[in-house]
Amino acid sequence: MNFLSVKEFFYKVNTIGFILLLFPIIVFLYIHIYAMKSFPIMMEVTKHNMLFIFLTTVVAAILTVVNLIWRSRIRHMRSYLELSKKMEGFFVLFVIRNSVYAVCLLLTGGGYYLTHSIYFTCAFMLILVVLLVQWPGPKRFCRVFELKGSERDLVLHNWDLVAKRKPKKG
Repeated sequence: MNFLSVKEFFYKVNTIGFILLLFPIIVFLYIHIYAMKSFPIMMEVTKHNMLFIFLTTVVAAILTVVNLIWRSRIRHMRSYLELSKKMEGFFVLFVIRNSVYAVCLLLTGGGYYLTHSIYFTCAFMLILVVLLVQWPGPKRFCRVFELKGSERDLVLHNWDLVAKRKPKKG
């Protein structure tokens, strides 16, 4: 995907990120409203606990693998010379990572649907907080790729073209 400017890059990253964030939240709210009107499908406490342990283990394993892949790909992309290549790679990684987080949020929502257990709500909120803490912005992008000098200024200040800058008067 080609980006015409740094501003467009962050606009697309935030738009797709918010869509991937809001979809599981809307689904979870719908499930919660439905759960208030019905009985849980799984009634036994031991099955609740087994499902919670199983889903927590699966979600933790998936998120660990995704974060390890994220770090290795970012380490590889740091060697790219062009900022546009870094932005394209980051965009693809960001969409994949947030899609996996959305799937994990939906899994915890499914566990809540089956059990109506507060533990799944807590797991949902925890994953949501972790996702929001990792949200990319210009400063985080610069920190992740260890940008320095003109590239850092380009990203932080949304500069697009190298132009002559008039010296400040005074």
